[in-house]
Amino acid sequence: MIAPRSASGLVPALLAVLALGSLSACGSGHSVSAYCSRMKTDQSIFADDGTGLELVTNLSKLKQLANAAPSDIGADWQTFLGSIEVLDDAVRKAGVAPKDFVDGKPPAGLDATKRAAIAAAADQLSSDNVVSAASDIEQEAKDVCQLDLGL
Repeated sequence: MIAPRSASGLVPALLAVLALGSLSACGSGHSVSAYCSRMKTDQSIFADDGTGLELVTNLSKLKQLANAAPSDIGADWQTFLGSIEVLDDAVRKAGVAPKDFVDGKPPAGLDATKRAAIAAAADQLSSDNVVSAASDIEQEAKDVCQLDLGL
């Protein structure tokens, strides 16, 4: 028969479990401090000229941040990334690259249909749900990491 634990032995064990839980409040078991450190290191990838093309260029880093993000903003990250992926797909299908755009303008000679598809995809970045998701990501960065992303 296993002897019951005394209350004094249970308290330290409970405190240890609670401390571990607070350190892994992010998705995939990442710590908040690791997420904040990564956000600080990659803070410049959020700079964009309003077209979303710089975000497309940094899509892989944004995905890494999303994977390390606290679970309470996971859906926001997916919404935000989803809109960038749509723009990335439109740019790729048009056979151009983000660097081909100058001052947000598509390269000369780009087919009107492809140009319209890229513009429609870029417009999604300013939709209410994407703006709300970006705002939530920004607020989390301010509250938890003390960073201003400028989204």
